[in-house]
Amino acid sequence: MNFENVMQSQIYPPMHHCVSVTKDRDDLIAVWYSASYEKAPDSVIHLSRKHFDKWTDPVTVFKMPGFGVGNPVIWKSPEDELWLFLVILTENDWQSALICRKKSKDHGENWSELEIISNIKGIMTKGRPIVLKNGNYLLPVYDEKKWTSMILISEDGNNWKLYGETTVTGLIQPVVVELDDGILMMMSRSKMGKVYVSYSFNGGLSWMASAQTDIPNPNSSIDVVKYKDMLVLAHNHTQTGRNRMDLLFSKNEGRNWSGPFCVKEADRGEYSYPWLLQDEKQLHLFFTDNRMNFIHSFFEDGDFEKR
Repeated sequence: MNFENVMQSQIYPPMHHCVSVTKDRDDLIAVWYSASYEKAPDSVIHLSRKHFDKWTDPVTVFKMPGFGVGNPVIWKSPEDELWLFLVILTENDWQSALICRKKSKDHGENWSELEIISNIKGIMTKGRPIVLKNGNYLLPVYDEKKWTSMILISEDGNNWKLYGETTVTGLIQPVVVELDDGILMMMSRSKMGKVYVSYSFNGGLSWMASAQTDIPNPNSSIDVVKYKDMLVLAHNHTQTGRNRMDLLFSKNEGRNWSGPFCVKEADRGEYSYPWLLQDEKQLHLFFTDNRMNFIHSFFEDGDFEKR
């Protein structure tokens, strides 16, 4: 198991938040937003590329002076384009956010004009998109006004429609995984001290009421991916504080989970907003270190043999 600091950028503004990572050719590409504080009008979206085992200096790929931006999600689409989702605050509040997208056909060198994909204020991004077995595109989102987890669905990556409120309030920042039998599993951050889970049996058009799991959650972001023959969940394995980052493993599609595999722990401070990424040989975990830089942990298959 290896660790490395990804970025300790001195670019102003100083706060670095909500990293998202995708693989493009042989590179890893990371985006995040930086600001003097959350929702600040000086916030910008930064991008860095890991090429030949070295991260490039961050560059600014989007800013809208005078308006807050945040929660970028970068994704390699089936069209071999990079899609960058983000939110723009039309007022100084997350409840005014609009979800937008930019595209790149040349691996992030140039980007298309900004397009609004949801004109409902307060709907926000955080989790990665997925392409379902039926060919539809699904983007996990949430309602910052109601604190409910939801999704956007598109047949072709355009004309997104909102679905799937899971009836329980107090939930945000969902992640969605399509299980082997086509059932969709949504897991959400919550205010209630536990991770919550919901299922859809019709491609995301409707969802069961979210139910509490046994997994602790201190009102902090989570991530879930399929890796080899199991699911891997990254989160803070505690009901209070964010001073540790952990992995859980499930070999029966989330019905049961292992005990916590602690990646990093400190007496104080914050490890938060994890992002998981798998490739042919490794599982990568990114997370925010005290909102000042990011930690990149990567694991070989042997690290999980006993889990």
